[in-house]
Amino acid sequence: MESYPSTYILLAAVSGLFWTITYILIIKRGFQDKIHGMPMWALAMNISWEFIYSFVTPSPMPQLIINIIWFSFDIVILFHFLKYWKHDFPEFKAKFFYPFYILVQATAFLGVLFIQYDCLNSGVMNLQASEGYTLGMGRAYSAFGMNMLMSILYVGLIIKRGSVAGQSIYIAIAKLIGTVFADLPFILFPKSQLTPGSPNSDELLFPYMYGVILIFDIIYVVLVFKRCKKEGINPWKRL
Repeated sequence: MESYPSTYILLAAVSGLFWTITYILIIKRGFQDKIHGMPMWALAMNISWEFIYSFVTPSPMPQLIINIIWFSFDIVILFHFLKYWKHDFPEFKAKFFYPFYILVQATAFLGVLFIQYDCLNSGVMNLQASEGYTLGMGRAYSAFGMNMLMSILYVGLIIKRGSVAGQSIYIAIAKLIGTVFADLPFILFPKSQLTPGSPNSDELLFPYMYGVILIFDIIYVVLVFKRCKKEGINPWKRL
């Protein structure tokens, strides 16, 4: 990490800080509301990503430590999910739901893992490991891809629940800010010898994902705010 521009590192650090805040607030609301605060597929992808980039193909320091911390947060969120899943899936019986979740988790894990290994072995789209990209672009493609899905899933979560249970305006804003600051290093510092693991400036997929994530994160913030007002809750007093 020491070879990266200081501004790049600072932006990434701010992103990590706000994502950490997001995790802590999700856990806090989970204990308070007795409900899980992350959509099932988002949780499955998050746990997969953080496990793989902590223990299978570990990220460089200090990102490795951050990944392990995030993984520990995911375990707590998973505890909430396995305890309170009935709230969102009342039609399931336990004997069917738990095998179904195992299938979801396996699907998410293998998806992230195969993206990583394909990116390491591919010579297309600057994914090759032979040019010094030890981790290839797998981390970035899977991270932004699942973040895009997560943003969409959170909008679906509040619409399906029809309440702000397990959610807050601060969770929504922290996620939005964390993602914006995750985008900025890639936008300001396209791939070079100093920024391995960043996309080229002429790639289209990453700007598409940045835009989709931002749009759905803003929609989610608005929906949480409006839902709080409808429920007679001051959104700014609900941590």
